[in-house]
Amino acid sequence: MADTNKQKDFIKDGMTNDDIINTLKKIRLVIENGNVNDEIIDKLKKEHDLFSNRYPILFELATRNDTPFNWDYLQYFLNMRAKIVNDEITSEKASVVVGEEWFKRHVNINKPPEKFVRANKRSKKTDDN
Repeated sequence: MADTNKQKDFIKDGMTNDDIINTLKKIRLVIENGNVNDEIIDKLKKEHDLFSNRYPILFELATRNDTPFNWDYLQYFLNMRAKIVNDEITSEKASVVVGEEWFKRHVNINKPPEKFVRANKRSKKTDDN
């Protein structure tokens, strides 16, 4: 069995998976209606203060309008979260499983990676040089 005291620290806020989904639906409804600006994002942040503070990365993803929100990915992570909460898996094991699964989904080992090229920055010469 998992050490529930240590592992369940991430749910002390009382947000269930359903609470998270419902909050995200409310946020996405506003975002998908368009005309989003900093003022609207700030308003959402205040309206969903607990969520935006507890899950800042998820809040950031939910308030972006440049890419569609992937509900399937969210469900995947929430299912894993439920397994931890129900003591079916430790958070350490869940981390390994998620890492392996996402590697399989998103890394093509048969295709060489694109070459990373760093942009050259010219250094300014000083009078001492």
